[in-house]
Amino acid sequence: SAGTLSTTLFFIDKILANARSLLVILHDNPDPDALAAGFALKTLAEIRCHVPTTITYGGLINRAENKSMVKELEIPAIRFDTVALEQFDRIAMVDTQPGRGNNPLPETAHCHLVFDHHALEKPQDVDLLVYNRNIGATATLLCELLFAADIEIKSNLATAIIYAIRTETQELRREAHKRDIQVYLTLYPISSLRKIGAIAFPKLPDSYFEMLFVALQRALIYRQFIFVPLAQVPAPEIIAEMADLFLRRTYVTWVLVMGQYENSIYFSLRTTHSEGQAFRILQQILEDCVNAGGHETFAGGRVDLNENYEFQQLQQKTLARYAAIFGHQDAVWRHLIQADESVRSILLQPKPDALPKE
Repeated sequence: SAGTLSTTLFFIDKILANARSLLVILHDNPDPDALAAGFALKTLAEIRCHVPTTITYGGLINRAENKSMVKELEIPAIRFDTVALEQFDRIAMVDTQPGRGNNPLPETAHCHLVFDHHALEKPQDVDLLVYNRNIGATATLLCELLFAADIEIKSNLATAIIYAIRTETQELRREAHKRDIQVYLTLYPISSLRKIGAIAFPKLPDSYFEMLFVALQRALIYRQFIFVPLAQVPAPEIIAEMADLFLRRTYVTWVLVMGQYENSIYFSLRTTHSEGQAFRILQQILEDCVNAGGHETFAGGRVDLNENYEFQQLQQKTLARYAAIFGHQDAVWRHLIQADESVRSILLQPKPDALPKE
């Protein structure tokens, strides 16, 4: 409501009063929603409160679409390990929360502002928490504040928010609230359709197609469940990408993908059930409520490797728990692609050194 928004702005003004600088922290390997929400908060803080603001993130921005988004829309996000935390007297987080395992904020650091739409796991020690689990995108929360503050939203920011809502709700089909739709319709006329096209359909590197090839070879299916153990991946984002892709297979309602990046195993869980509580299911699978979370229909998590874990062991444990949680104790999995011998012989042929000359 207008009253709630004005109250929120009042507290933001109070928290940022006399601030010298604001550090906005996104979750690791940020997606379009985190990037757009951080961009919106920077705009709000700098224009309304006159506080210089820096956007940071942990991990990588490696997915082709996300890299294109940062470049096309000139989003000034930099890696967390390139900033000195002590130089900032205010800290904010968007699309994540203190104490979660998916962001680089040290446990000893105090966070002043949090904007998020993920499920809360415990009371937050922050000065102001702006939170709504029913909203489809965190960027929607920030955009509403920009509207309430009567701040002009320029084309690049409008395009970022539009793209964030599109991807987070899968074209307004997944967990889209009427407030997301209203923001989308309001910003659509001032967004850049050319840039949205450039972001949504970038050129893809060889690594994407290599991972797709591996995923198709390794994907397992049992009834309406798919499980894809990718092993080593070039970047964590490819895991979520594959989960979204395999959920499009007919009759499949749950997809779990896992893959190793450096010394951690990353997980993405997807479901077509609008009230599937995917974040709770993944927490049960991983037996971890800190490093796993998300939404009703999609969730992500991470397990750090140590002497007690290695990929194959964790793969078998995950596969067993995945089926068992849904009551299938003796699930018999099969390969999704049942290629005959002639197809398999082609797949297993060594790569040619060069294309044949015409």
